Amino acid sequence: MFKYFLFFILLLDNLNAVVIKPLKFIDDSSSQRVVEKLHPKSHINIFLPSIPYSYIAKNTNAGLIRSSDNNKGWVYDLAKTHTRVDDYTYEFELREGLKFQDGTDFDTDSVVENLDYFKKSPILYTNIDNIDFDVIKLDKHRFKILLKQKYEMFFSDLARIYFYSKKYLDTYGFKGAETGSAIQAPGPFGMGPYILAQGFALGEKQTSKLELEANPYYWNADFPKIKRVTVYTQLNTNEAIKMITQEEGKLDIVPIPFNKKIEVLRSKYAKLIISESTNNFIVFFNLINGNKKLRNTELRVALNQAINQENLLNFVYKNEGFFSPFATSVNYKIVKKVLENCEVNDSKFSKDKMIELLSGLQLNVFTQDRFMFLWKGIEYQLREYGVTLNYTITNSEKDIYAQLLTTNKSKNTKEWDLLIWGDDDWYYANPWTVFFIYENDSAWSTIGKDDLMSKYINTFFETKIGTKKYEKIVSKILYRARDKAYTLRVPSPNKVIAVNKEVVFKPYKGAIIPLWNIQITKDHWSIRGEKPYPKDLHAPIKAQRIENENN
Repeated sequence: MFKYFLFFILLLDNLNAVVIKPLKFIDDSSSQRVVEKLHPKSHINIFLPSIPYSYIAKNTNAGLIRSSDNNKGWVYDLAKTHTRVDDYTYEFELREGLKFQDGTDFDTDSVVENLDYFKKSPILYTNIDNIDFDVIKLDKHRFKILLKQKYEMFFSDLARIYFYSKKYLDTYGFKGAETGSAIQAPGPFGMGPYILAQGFALGEKQTSKLELEANPYYWNADFPKIKRVTVYTQLNTNEAIKMITQEEGKLDIVPIPFNKKIEVLRSKYAKLIISESTNNFIVFFNLINGNKKLRNTELRVALNQAINQENLLNFVYKNEGFFSPFATSVNYKIVKKVLENCEVNDSKFSKDKMIELLSGLQLNVFTQDRFMFLWKGIEYQLREYGVTLNYTITNSEKDIYAQLLTTNKSKNTKEWDLLIWGDDDWYYANPWTVFFIYENDSAWSTIGKDDLMSKYINTFFETKIGTKKYEKIVSKILYRARDKAYTLRVPSPNKVIAVNKEVVFKPYKGAIIPLWNIQITKDHWSIRGEKPYPKDLHAPIKAQRIENENN
């Protein structure tokens, strides 16, 4: 049944008012026409401009648990039960009949072997690389892990510790590093719902395209629902939007800048899906070897004061986000709780003082092209105080990492003062996603030495989530980072995604695209073949706002 929505939208394009004609919307009927079983021709194309290595890893790999949108923030994956015996001891029981993607068996011996490799090359973005532990086999399906010291993030870290076949470990070993573990070469090496068939993505380097294929040995026989997935990691933003809105079959899922919503709504082939998120846009200050003026805390505070978040939300974000007094998303439950119990009371500079601090300041910006919509809003506001921004633009996140991850040791090859990163919530339901950029010696940190912050972070590692002590230490880290103005704060964004009309997809609030859950309809291009797309489905679909359920 048709619904009628009449609206007139004024777009400011080079200061010319353009009136968009009324649109007549239809209901989204895709969920009523899904292909229930895995179709041999089913295929989707997606674009992942931020942390593709993490998104891919969570679909091609598997751990004992995996992150989830539920209240706990996780669900069992290869494990079926666990018990935390005390502060140092975890006991696990594996599912029965588990197999690697090459069909070889997985049991407790596989766990012991993988965790031995992991300890030799651990992930480097938490404190797990400094935590020793023993793995003790109890029987074929049961084992225990004994920590040598207290570490309250260990269970959460397990969602990012994946298991690989013996062949893979013998050939490639385990890759931890600053961007975490991911499959270094294509092949049936992991245990996730999809096999990496072509390409790779490791963070600091990646191929521009990857091919995934459904894993026939996945432990849950009901998934995945789609046979093949092509993933693009390097596309011009405008090109990607054209590919999904004007060229059917080129792309099926694309995160878009907020100012491109109308193009999606008017498309014959795409619909708009929006949801709240714990993702962030992090704007780093280079306090290592950037403009020396940035080392003045008052100047950084003034830069943040110059940013009117309300105007950014209205005119740049198109109301797709929330005011945030911190670099960390306000959509984290713990951040909301801190804000309920603490007031943000800043002493503000006068306009004359702002101009005195900022006038004549020139800053070099390094950014992906997809963030230029935000930079133009920031630039407009900073110009009032005499600040000039100079841009270096790339379409690949790996170029951002090449500079960001080398700056801490002054090995960056480009001069930059401000750098933006799409900090999708890879750690999930835990503000560590942002806190890790404040660690003194981390490759992700560009703030220089801060002994007090280091003390806070060490306490954070040892504090149980959900306790009053946890809330207190989170508050201290949030306000320390704010008081020192370690980043240029911008509003917390919603997820705004263009999706093929014949794809059924519900976004997670963090950095997971659950490819295994996605379904397509009988009218999807991959199944329809040479038949034209039905004209009755060309009409625009009203934007869908998804509420994240905490089940």
